[in-house]
Amino acid sequence: MNNRNEIKWQPFNSLMNSYEVLKNLEKERTLKKLPILSDDEKEVLEKLLLKAFHTKVMVKVIYFWQNQYFSKLGFIMSLDTHTNKIYFKDNTSIYFEQLLKIVLMD
Repeated sequence: MNNRNEIKWQPFNSLMNSYEVLKNLEKERTLKKLPILSDDEKEVLEKLLLKAFHTKVMVKVIYFWQNQYFSKLGFIMSLDTHTNKIYFKDNTSIYFEQLLKIVLMD
């Protein structure tokens, strides 16, 4: 009798496995990739970053982290070229490589 029960539920178990596979495929499909910026775009970002730092203007930064896009409002406190990080006044930081767009909030 116990064998009958195991055999009876085997198709259901295979459905659960295929559900997990489909779920993982859907998750992979929705993941975003880091866009590749041209040298000109990087130069514009660098100029805006330096301008925002020196003028102490609030900025809106769009950055990429863990396959997602995020935005942040804040004031740039410091730029560290050794660690390639941007530090904000609220004690958060992002890497230069994550940076996609900067908008000065005049």
